[in-house]
Amino acid sequence: MANFNLFLPELLKAEGGYQNKISDRKGNTNSLGQMVGTKYGISAPVYETYIKRPPTVSDMKNLPLSTAVLIAKKYYWDACNADEIENQSVANLIVDHYFNSGKRMFVKQVLKDRFGAKIKVDSKISRDTIAIINASNPEFLHFELKKSREKYYRSLGGVNLRGWLNRLSRFVFEKKKPKPNNHPTASAKPSYSYAWDWLVFTNKKAFQK
Repeated sequence: MANFNLFLPELLKAEGGYQNKISDRKGNTNSLGQMVGTKYGISAPVYETYIKRPPTVSDMKNLPLSTAVLIAKKYYWDACNADEIENQSVANLIVDHYFNSGKRMFVKQVLKDRFGAKIKVDSKISRDTIAIINASNPEFLHFELKKSREKYYRSLGGVNLRGWLNRLSRFVFEKKKPKPNNHPTASAKPSYSYAWDWLVFTNKKAFQK
């Protein structure tokens, strides 16, 4: 199963210290309409929920890393039920996008559009959704999630596009370590629905323009 402690280093590589950029007005603004900034990727609205009052610039600048980690665990990792996702790479990609995009849950749209899952597309990951994630071929799911996330970033464009794409490029699929021989598992057929997409995916060099 996926582990938050393995995701955390990847998150911290992508997130810096305090910033108060006009290009991220939504994330930097508290409920009073004041631009107070973000730190370690924790937005002003999220920190306001945590401390139960509008944060000031001083609050944001003095946000301890330990508190930011607790917030990341509670409001993002746990909110995605990521402990129940079997593949670490898939969990990392899902939670990082949830963190980076203001809790936009793109995985359900991918499961519906690319895997034929009959699910309601919203911003929640239920245990039923986790079951579909775990039943899907993890490498192909990771590929489709990255593709969807890149499309989303490019649709937004703007000054942050290069940074978003660089962040996304760091997420590389790693197969789950095999279990010892004395604990064999039955090999299951991949659950992908789009054979052509899988053919292109597994022969990327041949299909590159």
